[in-house]
Amino acid sequence: MIDAIWQASVAAWLAAHKTYPDDARRRGEEGRVAIRFTVDHAGHVLDATLASSSGSDRLDAATLALLRGARLPGLPASMPQDRVTITTGVRFNLR
Repeated sequence: MIDAIWQASVAAWLAAHKTYPDDARRRGEEGRVAIRFTVDHAGHVLDATLASSSGSDRLDAATLALLRGARLPGLPASMPQDRVTITTGVRFNLR
């Protein structure tokens, strides 16, 4: 079971830490990257892979780089498992 408050804190972390690649911005590239990643109990990202591409190699690479070696909010007491794998989206929008 995934705690909804924890999942919201992960979404907020992703939104706060993502960077729009300059090349993608100049080219007007937008899209949503679906990313699947595993987090240990302390919040360390153990692995990350694309679940679906945005259609832009630059946006896809930026999303993977965002999670590489990242430390997200740790799992709450309501999630006693050692690790959890989730899939979520990261949206890149120029507006």
